[in-house]
Amino acid sequence: MINRLFVVVCFAAFCSSSFATIRLTVTSPIPNSTSSAPLHLVASAVGTAPISGWLVYVDSQLAYQGPGSSGVDTWFPAPVGTHQILVRAVAVSNKIEYADQTMQVNVTPDGLPTPPPNAVVFDNIQQNGGWGSCNSSDCAGGSGLGVYWMAQNQTAPSLSGSSAEFYAAGVWENALWWQKLGNNSNAHNLLWDSYFYLDSNYNISAQALEFDAFQFIAGYNYMIGTECDYGLQVWDTWDELAGHWIHSNIACPRFAPNTWHHLQLYAQTSASTHQYTYVTIVVDGHSTAVDITGNAKYLNWGDNVGVQWQLDDNAIGSGYHEWMDNAKLTVW
Repeated sequence: MINRLFVVVCFAAFCSSSFATIRLTVTSPIPNSTSSAPLHLVASAVGTAPISGWLVYVDSQLAYQGPGSSGVDTWFPAPVGTHQILVRAVAVSNKIEYADQTMQVNVTPDGLPTPPPNAVVFDNIQQNGGWGSCNSSDCAGGSGLGVYWMAQNQTAPSLSGSSAEFYAAGVWENALWWQKLGNNSNAHNLLWDSYFYLDSNYNISAQALEFDAFQFIAGYNYMIGTECDYGLQVWDTWDELAGHWIHSNIACPRFAPNTWHHLQLYAQTSASTHQYTYVTIVVDGHSTAVDITGNAKYLNWGDNVGVQWQLDDNAIGSGYHEWMDNAKLTVW
């Protein structure tokens, strides 16, 4: 009867009774902040009874319902505008207990386009077979020394239940993994969307994190490369023809370890000018217009489209892990 009451009453806008025995901590969303949707929920709770469920309301409308756990790290939808967000942790034993935290959040458009119905979607790319990889200096740059590997079908940490784990260790080593998805030479819009998770050692050993999409058209390589450069703490973009990184003015501080982060990148390619433009980057719901154009290079490669990840180690080189999940590339 208690569990049924929890379902009927506590999954409505308000529970029937409140007690002060649950200590709730919400670190995201941040009160009075501005962000694009989906919003990132990070919270923890402890009480005299185990936490039985999590609820999030946007203007009193249920936006997220999660299972019992001491902590939650997920994403939930919210429309554009200023809204009241209520985060609730509920415990059920011989009575119903809950704790709430409310805040206002301004939700803004993320600057990403809505793909048309005829768009081609490659979903859960981290689960695909046929990955290529390298760590040699002529392939990935860096020293070419060290160890690296990839392990798929990881259940923890994971959002989908099947993440891919990447590892690289070595002094100034760079390790690159790529996935080719097939010929889509008529597409000129690329929307790259993935979630990533880093261990604590990344704060010690990471030199840069790289997230790339690419397209080969009529022999030209449109390498839409982005990296979080920890030397300068800015996002870099890649110019394939020049063969070097271009520093942007977009800040990229170190990501918090042991939690999921969300990266989205929208770019366009132009076969007539052999150029590609970085339009918008969205990191953990925060959208920034990039407006940087790179130049393709003729390499006589067959038509294809795909994605890449690269882990760069610094002078310490003690190694770190990165997990990828819900990786999706949409092209049209």
